[in-house]
Amino acid sequence: MALYIGLMSGTSADAIDVALADFSREHGIRQVASLEKKWTEEDRKVINSLCVSGNDEIHRAGLFGCRYARMAAEGIEELLRRNHLSPKDIRAIASHGQTVRHEPQNAFSVQLGNHALLAALTGIDVTCDFRAMDLALNGQGAPLVPAFHREVCASPDVPRYIVNIGGISNVSVLIPGHPVVGFDTGPGNTMIDLMARTYLNASSDFDGACAAAGNVDLGILEELLNEPYFEKEPPKSTGRELFNADYLKRSPKLADLSLNDRFATVTELTAVTVINGINRFGEKGEIYVCGGGCHNGHLMRRLAFHATESGHLKLACTSEIGVDPDYLEAVAFAWLGYKFINGESVDMTGITGASRACIMGALYPAPK
Repeated sequence: MALYIGLMSGTSADAIDVALADFSREHGIRQVASLEKKWTEEDRKVINSLCVSGNDEIHRAGLFGCRYARMAAEGIEELLRRNHLSPKDIRAIASHGQTVRHEPQNAFSVQLGNHALLAALTGIDVTCDFRAMDLALNGQGAPLVPAFHREVCASPDVPRYIVNIGGISNVSVLIPGHPVVGFDTGPGNTMIDLMARTYLNASSDFDGACAAAGNVDLGILEELLNEPYFEKEPPKSTGRELFNADYLKRSPKLADLSLNDRFATVTELTAVTVINGINRFGEKGEIYVCGGGCHNGHLMRRLAFHATESGHLKLACTSEIGVDPDYLEAVAFAWLGYKFINGESVDMTGITGASRACIMGALYPAPK
């Protein structure tokens, strides 16, 4: 076996996803096991605070990087114990880290994580910093997962769109006979979760219950859609630098709506921008959703409605094509670690706009 561990903590800041994957030739690409290490409410507050400028943020970022390493190490230890494995059985850990800033226009993206400490705590080599070389080659540095979607989700006959709905939504365009394209469509769960924390004292609008009980205000939705990012051609990427509390203030009347109508309108924003992003390619096909958004029943129904209205063949969770929707990204980063360790380039030119294919990542060897 060629075992790698992938770590992913996304913009929703709910947990570190830990996935064990096997890339041996006899198995191809296989997810072996998985678990999540949930962030505490205090952890989430720290992550959110580091996404904007603030007092003593370098010190706080350093402390959080160590916190990430210790949490990840605990998750890895538990995963190995459950599967009767030892550190020597794992070729490498591939860690995404925690994004707190993403500014491709300034050629940088910051993912926190003390990966030297992680290598020391686990005794396993750690690969990380997967976005840096892409940015150095004039790419967006995101999204990176579409390259993996090409490997595990493509159909030889039917156009497929793989939609990952985390804090930010991104889509992989897999049209037979064409290079893969991928880009961020806009907000995923981030605006919904922001309102849930503000008004519900909860981490999310569970199953879209509030949104389902409300009505969409089409005038306010139109105001929120009047954001130049949505019309920008790919390659493109975004984050909470744009889609945050200030973005919602662009429509002052949003605050005058009932709570349920606010959730319905902001949830509709995610559904509409995802399907609009897909529709720019003109090919009708199958849409498969992964990430936390696939557990929001109301959001999935609104996505299905707009997909059907647009003439697409189906909308379903990636589990329908045998891909775990909750750990796809963690396995994708395990794959990127596998590619790095084996010195294999990844072609992101049609996804991020990088000038050429490159080996992505950096290495912290475990102390011997």
